[in-house]
Amino acid sequence: MPLKYWLVASLIFLIPTAIYAQNKELEIVWPVVKNEALQPGKSVIYGTFIQRLGFSSGGNPQDIILRHDSSGRIYTMRVKGTFKSAKENFFCFHLPSGKYTLLQYYWTKSKWYGGLVLLEPIAKNVNFDEAKQLSDKGELTEELLHRYTFILLPNTLHYMGTWHFETATVSFTDDKQQLDEKAAKMYKRLSFPAAITTLPR
Repeated sequence: MPLKYWLVASLIFLIPTAIYAQNKELEIVWPVVKNEALQPGKSVIYGTFIQRLGFSSGGNPQDIILRHDSSGRIYTMRVKGTFKSAKENFFCFHLPSGKYTLLQYYWTKSKWYGGLVLLEPIAKNVNFDEAKQLSDKGELTEELLHRYTFILLPNTLHYMGTWHFETATVSFTDDKQQLDEKAAKMYKRLSFPAAITTLPR
């Protein structure tokens, strides 16, 4: 594939959906490490992320880009680590408290010529396939998208649900009981049974 076509394909969602990222520096959301407790004034979120691809992801990382609405700060959260091929991935992160909006899903699809980079908008009313069609026609605007949001309380542990990104339509389900048993074995200083269920809505 000629380079110019590869670049067009790689950026197919980048231009129309990077509305918020313009002139904004992405801040990394740091994962909670073992034996770490809640940090004063912050929240801890945890859940399961189901990625679009399994072994065909090529070991490329995948990220969710979200906005802290009161401050306008843009964060990037690595929900699937580099060199991992598992379909389901546990996540646990520190975040400042406040209201958040989910913006984009950033992932790379392995190709024979390298990788196809996709930055797809996360919305309730438009799935990824529909977003691509609208983008191709130049009709994808921020006003069109109904975003998922959630609110984090300070000094609080929040269960965020299972994030289903394996299909074109995003969804979130509550599987707290099953996940809490696994999470408690990894993080001894966090009380998962007391966590507030906060699925993006």
